[in-house]
Amino acid sequence: MKRIIIFFLITLLFVPASFARGVRQAPNEERPENFESPEYIEAPVENVYERPEKMVMIWDLIQREEDNVKPEAKIVHPGLNIISPTWFSISSEEGDVSSLASREYVEWAHSNGILVWALFENKSNNPLTYRALSDWERRHKIIEQLLSFSHEYKLDGINVNFEAMSRQTGILYELFIVELYEQLKPLGITLSVDISLSKGNMNRIYDTGLIARNSDYIVVMAYDQHNRYSPEIGPTAAISWVRQGIEEILEIVPHEKLILGIPFYSIVWIEDRNSGVHSSEILGMSETHEMFGRNPKIWAFDRITEQIFAETDIDQVNYRTWLENEHSISLKLDVVYDFNLAGLSAWRRGLELPEIWDLINAYFR
Repeated sequence: MKRIIIFFLITLLFVPASFARGVRQAPNEERPENFESPEYIEAPVENVYERPEKMVMIWDLIQREEDNVKPEAKIVHPGLNIISPTWFSISSEEGDVSSLASREYVEWAHSNGILVWALFENKSNNPLTYRALSDWERRHKIIEQLLSFSHEYKLDGINVNFEAMSRQTGILYELFIVELYEQLKPLGITLSVDISLSKGNMNRIYDTGLIARNSDYIVVMAYDQHNRYSPEIGPTAAISWVRQGIEEILEIVPHEKLILGIPFYSIVWIEDRNSGVHSSEILGMSETHEMFGRNPKIWAFDRITEQIFAETDIDQVNYRTWLENEHSISLKLDVVYDFNLAGLSAWRRGLELPEIWDLINAYFR
């Protein structure tokens, strides 16, 4: 009996760390026999920033290098303490990563007390993502590039946003997140991972709990309750839908790791009365308020969604929407406080009404 116990204890000592975390092994995948973890770049002292008590982050859409230096990119919003520019993406199945990063942008942010968590995305390309993550050496190549960019641009964090993945890709994605976190954590570089709010099925693509255990923060994108391709019209993020979704996620992710993602936009539903064609588009807060405020056919408080429902007709075209405004945003800020979440993030910079920042600053001051 003693021999059995001793054998069991020895076995536990040699259980791989990835197995202990519940990571699935990719089929027929092995690290090279002569592999030794390289001496990655150490985090310089000036690159280590204290995390704010409450995260107030915004994603900044950067599509070209010149977007980094446009005048609006240098606006310091009240209460903002983290910015996530969309700089990095997978560019080939071999694991190449494209970059739009800017030293000047990071220097501006740091000089204003703002952390930079650069976004890394897959452009919603599932076949490319699967191929790039299906081999350990390709994943390792991606991680090496992200580490190199983090050092070169003195980044405070990496924000991973992979969307439109299949279940098969999701299994490989779990491995990638675990391996990335293993390399970023010793350097003091924050890893945050964006997930979609999917009520009733949070684990349909990957193990959300595993992702949460192998990252510093989970950013739940609590919008697209109805998106541009929804079969029926509705709000972008009704407060009841947001609250119920957060309650479900908190059964998997601890509150101190959860950041609430909120929309600075509305979906506008369009019906051309002449052709009968139905379509939709995304408009920022200012554009939406201007369109529906000019000559509203309906402007009423919807008690179910707790948002303003607006409708107007322009040149035989009918437009309808549920407005995101100070009231709807304040309800979402209440969620952060009521559930004691780590903070909030918003998609995206430039779509908001200016007064929204005064509201956010008042909440988190």
